[in-house]
Amino acid sequence: MKNAIAALALVALAGCASETPVGKCVGIIEERDPRLEYKLSVRNVVVGIVFFELIIPPVVVLSDQLYCPVRAKQ
Repeated sequence: MKNAIAALALVALAGCASETPVGKCVGIIEERDPRLEYKLSVRNVVVGIVFFELIIPPVVVLSDQLYCPVRAKQ
């Protein structure tokens, strides 16, 4: 059972989106590129919520991967 949980955690953490074809995801504190339109990454938020007891994943998601660019502003 522990192995299955560990494997699930590894897959979920490896699945975090940190970059899109448009550009790099940014966190709460980082400045966003004014030429890009950003959207809240639901997948990264879910990973942060599921692993809230581990402390590290939510911190990484909030500080580095919360908003991902979806397209260039026109």
